[in-house]
Amino acid sequence: MKKLFPLIVSFLIVQASAQTRSTENLNNNWLFKKGNIDNGFRVDLAESGFEKVNLPHTYNVSDSFDDRIGDDSLDITYYYYRGPAWYRKRIFMSDSEKGQRLLLHFEGANAVTKVWINHKYAGEHIGGYSEFQFDITDFVEYNKTNLIAVEVDNSYNYDVPPQRADYTMYGGIYRDVYLHKYHETYIGHPLITVKNPSAKSASVSISLPLTEHSKNHGNYNVVFRVFDSENKKAVEYKRTVSSSGVKNDYAIEIGKIVNPKLWSPDSPNLYVLSIELYQNGKLIDASKSKFGVRWFRFDADEGFFLNDTYMKLHGVNRHQDRQGYGNALSNAQHLEDIRMIKDVGANYVRLAHYQQDPAVLDACDSLGLLVWEEIPVVTSVGREKFRENALSMLDEMITQHYNHPSIIIWGLMNETVRTQPENELYINVELCKALNERAKQLDPYRSTAQAQMTSRGEDIYRYTDIRAWNRYFGWYYGVFDDFGKFMDEEKRVHPNQAYIISEYGADSKLGYHREILTKADFTENWQLEFHKSYWKQIEERKWIAGSTVWIMFDFASDEKSGNNQHINQKGLASFDRKPKDLFYFYQSEWSSKPMIYIVSHTWRERKGIKNVPTKLEIFSNCDRAEVSINGDRLPAKTGKPFIWEILYREGKNKIEAVGYKGNVKVIDSLEINFSFVENLEKEY
Repeated sequence: MKKLFPLIVSFLIVQASAQTRSTENLNNNWLFKKGNIDNGFRVDLAESGFEKVNLPHTYNVSDSFDDRIGDDSLDITYYYYRGPAWYRKRIFMSDSEKGQRLLLHFEGANAVTKVWINHKYAGEHIGGYSEFQFDITDFVEYNKTNLIAVEVDNSYNYDVPPQRADYTMYGGIYRDVYLHKYHETYIGHPLITVKNPSAKSASVSISLPLTEHSKNHGNYNVVFRVFDSENKKAVEYKRTVSSSGVKNDYAIEIGKIVNPKLWSPDSPNLYVLSIELYQNGKLIDASKSKFGVRWFRFDADEGFFLNDTYMKLHGVNRHQDRQGYGNALSNAQHLEDIRMIKDVGANYVRLAHYQQDPAVLDACDSLGLLVWEEIPVVTSVGREKFRENALSMLDEMITQHYNHPSIIIWGLMNETVRTQPENELYINVELCKALNERAKQLDPYRSTAQAQMTSRGEDIYRYTDIRAWNRYFGWYYGVFDDFGKFMDEEKRVHPNQAYIISEYGADSKLGYHREILTKADFTENWQLEFHKSYWKQIEERKWIAGSTVWIMFDFASDEKSGNNQHINQKGLASFDRKPKDLFYFYQSEWSSKPMIYIVSHTWRERKGIKNVPTKLEIFSNCDRAEVSINGDRLPAKTGKPFIWEILYREGKNKIEAVGYKGNVKVIDSLEINFSFVENLEKEY
């Protein structure tokens, strides 16, 4: 396996001279073919049977929903196509590009990727969720068309996390691909550390990698500048560095920001670090990277504090796939998702269960969402090679996303204790210890966590900062109130660690309602009852620092069965991003922007007994709410819950709700068609 070159994550380019870097997007005009192809990298390969595709692309958009999933003769790891596929693209390189370093950059391909340039092997990357790149300079021919050939394989592999999980493991080059063109000496991805931050000042330290391919090692002048969100210069520092070979790394204190603008979900202030590299007075490279100034802490009894201010973390988990696209989302679609999470009023998101697209983290930084990001060690763990790959994935995630102020937690594993054989539980513990140690070496400033659903054997939680629980009382087992009892006992036995509820949720099918509920019946009604109970119990316990609902959007899960096969339906919104009632419940609890919602816009055909009142509920964060039905105004209510008992007439009923918050007025309206029946129970 060839060694990967250091990843460059900063794409904001300073075009100060013709010699500085440039980046070309390579997403369009690829040829694709699924299946094993002998010598698929050959330049003279007959390309019949290949189809034209653009990236991002996955070859599992629909087959994870096909009929094979009900076939008991199939191994669970092959319910949908999991195997190799080939991508080929030709690019022309002109003579004018000679002398530059050419780096082929993939933002993500699942899960094992091999790359050839002009039938010459460029390298391999293991892992489906982190970024990677290869220096292809020595393989390129100039004034000619060059072939890029890529084999991507999402086959089950015991040594590659995740071995198995409750989500579809789409294959393909499903994120953007770029070609970076740099000077022969260039700036790598700088790691920006803000030390001793306060409202008065913050010291900025840079770990600066420098790659030099010039045979004449020498001195370079580096200019660092920090600009605030209004483009006002906050820091300037100049330094001369001497190279000692191809790979160089410098630790540099560049100065203090005075009276920094702090980053928070309400005020996501960002700074820009500009780095310029000069040789003999000539600018040869430049980069820009964003960062923020903030500090935080978790307290075992008092919860979470950001910039010394108490904050209850409340938010959602997020998977990256979408109906009709699989995991091959555009940057605009990623941004839509994060905007929708912000719109529900969340201040926090857990990126489940893997490193996500750089556009996601950029959006969290700029819109203001605190982040738990994790590696894909999910459900089960392997042995030495698995451990090696898991550590490599952790290295990549932390170094690639180190500068994002939104990130406060590095997640190390999810529900690995639940399914591991009894005699292999020690492997879990040893892996957790190794991952936590590596995380602290790479980033001592952030917290570590793992999410577990059950406790077996040694207390594995001892080896991360936070005890994070995935709890589903009232869905898979038990009743709603068991949640609070369980957590109180946990706190009694383990009082000295911070707690987070990393998952809690119940499935519902968008638009499926019943007047009479039964446990775990996949209705939006039951989902609401579940969450009303859990949210109240979480709010009552300050020592629970935060929680993330499972999950923001329904997502593909080939193993799932229910009333919508192969979909995990615990989302606040459907797979195609249509909000359920639950979305508006949490918006009324979390958001400060005035809102009002009549329950339910997804339940417009109702049944009931004549002259028997029916509950009408309104979700709102307003101080006062009024309701009228068929023009008759009902008494106003102040304070939650906003519930009225009303009599529908047979046929169409027009409902209007008005909320008042300060000087702001919000309105919602809904038409319900109501049918009279003699016995509701017989209707179900």
